[in-house]
Amino acid sequence: MKIFLTLSVLGFFLTQSPVVAASKADLMTNSAIGQMPSRSFPSSGSEYWIEREQAVSFAKTDDWEKAIPLLEKLTAQYKDDGDTWFLLGHGYIKTNQCNKAIPALERTLELGTIMSGIRSASSPSNDIMIKIAQCHSKMEEKDQALGWIQKALDFRWDDRKSLIGSSDFQHISQDDMYKELSGESQLENLSRDERWMTDLNFLADEILRLHVNPYHHSSKEDLALHIDEIKTEIPHLTDQQIVFRMMALLASLGNGHNFIVPTHSRNGSFSKLPIQLYWFNDGIFIVGADTEYKHIIGKKLLSVANQPIDAVMKKIATVNARDNEMQQYWLGPYYLALPEVLEGLGIVESASKIPLTLEEKSGAKEQVVLSGKPFNFTGFPTLPAPNNRDNLLYLRNKKENYWLEYNSGNDLLYLQFNRVAQDKSHPLDVFSKKITAFTKGRKVKNLVLDLRHNSGGNGSIIPPLTRSLIHFSENSEENNLFVIIGRNTFSAAHLLLADLDRLTDIIIVGEPSGSRPNHLGEAGWFKLPYSGVWGIISSQYHQASKAEDHRIWIAPHVPVTLSSEEYFAGEDPAINHIIRIISHKKEKAATPSPGSVSTAGF
Repeated sequence: MKIFLTLSVLGFFLTQSPVVAASKADLMTNSAIGQMPSRSFPSSGSEYWIEREQAVSFAKTDDWEKAIPLLEKLTAQYKDDGDTWFLLGHGYIKTNQCNKAIPALERTLELGTIMSGIRSASSPSNDIMIKIAQCHSKMEEKDQALGWIQKALDFRWDDRKSLIGSSDFQHISQDDMYKELSGESQLENLSRDERWMTDLNFLADEILRLHVNPYHHSSKEDLALHIDEIKTEIPHLTDQQIVFRMMALLASLGNGHNFIVPTHSRNGSFSKLPIQLYWFNDGIFIVGADTEYKHIIGKKLLSVANQPIDAVMKKIATVNARDNEMQQYWLGPYYLALPEVLEGLGIVESASKIPLTLEEKSGAKEQVVLSGKPFNFTGFPTLPAPNNRDNLLYLRNKKENYWLEYNSGNDLLYLQFNRVAQDKSHPLDVFSKKITAFTKGRKVKNLVLDLRHNSGGNGSIIPPLTRSLIHFSENSEENNLFVIIGRNTFSAAHLLLADLDRLTDIIIVGEPSGSRPNHLGEAGWFKLPYSGVWGIISSQYHQASKAEDHRIWIAPHVPVTLSSEEYFAGEDPAINHIIRIISHKKEKAATPSPGSVSTAGF
């Protein structure tokens, strides 16, 4: 019977592999030493470049019939460019030539690459290792396939759960070692407690394998002690209580990209109260509710089970993994609406009934008792539009990944970027070109980028938008680039913010951001073998600013927060302040400075 490695056994293997260091931020998948540069160069560098551009263009449109011959010629002429080897290897895979793909991708790993914009192609080294493993599997070379999977996992490949049931590994999917590598544990002869112990061991192993620096917030000894405590508690806990303990374990790692999504699992799923909460500058209010509780929307939450809300939120913070305290304002209300979290923290005696004390605008108080319901997790909630105010600009099209609207009265192009993800019918690079064409054609002077609802996504697609915004900022000294940020400006959206902050003279409006310029991030996905509980672990260090940049967030130049009164009245103070600044700049430009001399008539 297969079992997962215990921490002590895993520790042995870690000492024998490159992932032993407490911090793996500088862990390389190759060595620069020994890779001698070519002494043979193309006869014409410019002709080589022309053909390289053609090959990349063909690759981006999946025209491999034209791309592959060019790439074969390019890699024969010049052997030191990892990008061309990567495209060639990917092209061979797309055309079912695995025997040729393997050496091309192995050469890519030796050199390294950072290609982006290629459909169905991911260039991180551990992803390339998985591509090589897939090729070996299709060629029915089991040992080589398993070896490359193991190597990818050693280098923190972050999609281990996708191995389960993968058609790319159908030739080896029934192999016991493959099942162990994929996390598909054999649990038939284990008791309930032993199965949960398997999950806990798997999670502990994944923390050590994936996290870029698991001991940056707490010591190795404290982490091991925390795990041992959960092990002793398992026989006395319900499934949901075990998941809560795991949630607290991930929170103890001390940064934002570590959390459990407590739903969609086979065992231990949480429930959710039929309300949505938001933390305004004057308290926590109910901003959404199921039909039967619509009447309590707009009321302020004073206490839970007679515990004052301030005390409750301090307890919530212990399970809310975060980069800074702005994430507590963002995600604290989410955890507050999970009854199993409230029970786990000792705020309520039972997750079945949650008593809340509410306050109306008049000051009248009432108590309601709510029960949790099963829920589907589709992402952390963002602020909904208040009743009958669906036309509010900043809350109107939150389901759209990105969209824009021009206000001619204020010469203001409003661009809302809600999710770092592609619209298949309107890719981000096309959208970015649209922004540039529009601002040039209309001679737009004011552009507002709204990142308030954007908690990240696929950061590799951002460069075209970054270039477009930089172009606007630098095109004229009269141009003003405003960026509205908030508590859940996070992850890939925060990388965009950090780049604009570093490279342009943006005017930042709103609250402090939900992350740090330099931070531990990335989504290292895991799925526990017994319960099916899933979540993420930080697997990369992102240095989006100078090495010595230790800011805890990116602070606004125009500090603006939101009150419950402004929200329910349908006001957007951030946009209002931007319009005032635009008016101020116009007035200032129209007023001659003291001592200036008119050049009229010269």
